[in-house]
Amino acid sequence: MSEPGRRAAIDLVTVLDVSGSMSGAKLHMLQRAMRLLIASLGPADRLSVVAFSGAAAKRLLPLRRMSPAGQRLARRLVDRLACGGGDGGNCVNEALRKAARVLEDRRHRNPVASIVLLSDGQEEGGVRSSNSANNRSRPSSTRFAHLEIPVHASGFGKRGEPAEDAFARCVGGLLSVVAQDVRLQIGFAPGSAPGEITAVYACGGLPALVGGGSSAVRIGDLYAEEERELLLEMTVPRTGCGGGGLRLVSVRCWFRDPATQELLYCRDRSLVVPTARAVRSSDPKIERLRNLFVTTRATAESRRLVEHGEYATALQLLSSARALLMQSSSVSANESLRGLEAEMAERLAKVAIMRKSMNRVSDLHGFENARF
Repeated sequence: MSEPGRRAAIDLVTVLDVSGSMSGAKLHMLQRAMRLLIASLGPADRLSVVAFSGAAAKRLLPLRRMSPAGQRLARRLVDRLACGGGDGGNCVNEALRKAARVLEDRRHRNPVASIVLLSDGQEEGGVRSSNSANNRSRPSSTRFAHLEIPVHASGFGKRGEPAEDAFARCVGGLLSVVAQDVRLQIGFAPGSAPGEITAVYACGGLPALVGGGSSAVRIGDLYAEEERELLLEMTVPRTGCGGGGLRLVSVRCWFRDPATQELLYCRDRSLVVPTARAVRSSDPKIERLRNLFVTTRATAESRRLVEHGEYATALQLLSSARALLMQSSSVSANESLRGLEAEMAERLAKVAIMRKSMNRVSDLHGFENARF
């Protein structure tokens, strides 16, 4: 790893919500947050600014090195920010695409690249911040073209943690990348009892892999003190069908050092898969894992279905998972239910928006040949 105190230079694009809902105190908080961010960057770092309101999204600052002169220019731009009219939710996706294009069109590339979305939290374009204790400082991830760009969403005006504290934590996270492009090779160890890996799920996201045998899983960037939870789905034969003996899952990991871009390998690990007889279905830990698996698998598969336009099937899958969780009275089931219901609400909202858009098109049908 790199020496203590060193960090990789970053190319950062901030996407700022300057719609009507951000006027007043929220705009002042956004400006203070941006000043904090600018002061945290060094001469090797580069910053770009994209702003959006109800009217449009616009790049206000191209990627600029944060030398003293660059910092002064960025601060002057931030001080001149003013809110426009309308709802910023209509243009947030366009703004994120512009931010991604800034990073995609770079000639020189710093080792780390990120996007920070600053809004009032009313509309984040499908970008979610993770508040899980096992995913501290973890950005949500979105894909534009062939790039996978981390997007950090920080909201102003939300209940709970003060906006400045939340943003300071966000800034500290995105400046503390400790491992880039982390990948795992997962498979059954040689000599192990037979079995097949069918899928690996990143909790709360899309399936990291769908397939069998020994497969590579891309984790992405990891931040200081961050932990990731993965769910491994496998099929194993019954004991009477040649499935006896010790079953080991082999895990190999490699990543790039952000400062040196050197490819590093970790020591291989072998994990013992417990037999069915060693697992008690009434154990609260097993109940929690079962509920987590139901929730994660349903959420991941529903998002995959939505990507193919199969909204009704996605909702049906989430409803079935909800019915299964309601059969359990455990605390973990209640937590999983809340997550599933939030996912269902989001899917229903997107279906409503899609239908509204289709109704607008149908209302205009026949006007293309009209004479006025």
